[in-house]
Amino acid sequence: MRYIVFILIALIVIGGLYYFMSNRENPLTSGVEMPDIFGGESSTTATSGDTTSGLQMEDNAVFAMEQRPGARVQVNKVDLKMPGYVVIHADGNGKPGDILGTSSLLAAGENDDVFVALSRDASDGEKLWAMLHSESNGDDTFDPSIDTPIEGSNGEPIAGWFTINAAAEESAGITL
Repeated sequence: MRYIVFILIALIVIGGLYYFMSNRENPLTSGVEMPDIFGGESSTTATSGDTTSGLQMEDNAVFAMEQRPGARVQVNKVDLKMPGYVVIHADGNGKPGDILGTSSLLAAGENDDVFVALSRDASDGEKLWAMLHSESNGDDTFDPSIDTPIEGSNGEPIAGWFTINAAAEESAGITL
């Protein structure tokens, strides 16, 4: 009898823990609807508002926050498995379009606050894309025909969009 009571109490405790954990909202993924980078289903991500597409946690990752118009942009966090570049693209109907600027060669590992000069000023309300490219031939100079986009585990280039907003706050450091 004592054994049955013990099992019942254990089941109630385990059931309660399961209920509590499954109904708890994750503060990192709550409530922000974001489009898939290259079309497809929407997903939820750890950002606030419609100002960025978020951070994909892989060996390679890129994240840029909403920022003010200007001749350069700041990419807040870049993680690279191998040396490479951050390439800024104009928006081309919801996908990366024309190249507007390229970082210098970045070392493998974490790179914080990477600034990229643009070929034209970014304007208020514009959506831009930050995409990772490999350094493929060892010449330390970006060439879009050779230094191809780095693909994520889903087979798509690792890229994220961010908006240009005249009212954006100064960017703070990102800690992951």
